[in-house]
Amino acid sequence: MSLQLAVNAGSERALARTLSMGRMTAMTFPPGLDLPRHQHPEPTVAVILRGGFLGRYGEVDRECGPMTVLVEPAGASHANRFGEKATTILTLSLAPSSSPALESVARSPRYSRDAFAASLAHQADTELRRPDELTPLAVEGLGLELVTRLARTPVDGGVPAWLGQARDVLHERFAEALRLADVASAVGVEPDRLARGFRRVYHEPVASYVRRLRVNAAADLLVAGPDPSIAAIAAEVGFADQSHLTRSFLRTLGTTPARYREAHRPH
Repeated sequence: MSLQLAVNAGSERALARTLSMGRMTAMTFPPGLDLPRHQHPEPTVAVILRGGFLGRYGEVDRECGPMTVLVEPAGASHANRFGEKATTILTLSLAPSSSPALESVARSPRYSRDAFAASLAHQADTELRRPDELTPLAVEGLGLELVTRLARTPVDGGVPAWLGQARDVLHERFAEALRLADVASAVGVEPDRLARGFRRVYHEPVASYVRRLRVNAAADLLVAGPDPSIAAIAAEVGFADQSHLTRSFLRTLGTTPARYREAHRPH
């Protein structure tokens, strides 16, 4: 029988806030941590922001890196072996609810990579690390957006294989000067079919999703030491220059790269 652990078991730092739908927690785990097989008492949504771990779910091992979204039903047994870097995770532990949306999200395990969900988690993580009088309202809204995103996005079994492959291509090659035709060719469909299908399933255009991928990757690099320049990070993740990164960062995460770096420095 597996252990029952709190979501922050083994973390070096955990910042939490109670919401109407449950509890949101921002956590940092040390490199090399090995958590034995365990379970959580509440259904949990976890978004990996930095670092990562190898997770064992049943008999399946999954590499969980940045922008990975995991849904673990209450009592789902799993183990975690963290990598060589400190790992930051944003979790939402769901309270018992009669809401059909909450129930649908937490009913079965889910594993995906989602730049939109990661953007929401980055914003919530920043709110928890630098709270002010509006933080309770902000994290409540972000939690609702995250649950809505998961409820509206079908699990992999409900997505055409080529569409899932297209999203994998974007995650692997977002820093390149990709054209829609390049992605469509890689998965064997027409560009207009890819554009329509992506917007229908993932609720935003391909270009917007790529921008989120770049911003999320930049957010990861901003807090990795030693400190690279913001201009160098912009070039590494595919932006034309620092000002382009800054505009996209503000649009996506609601803050500038410099402020984000300062908010997430170790204290």
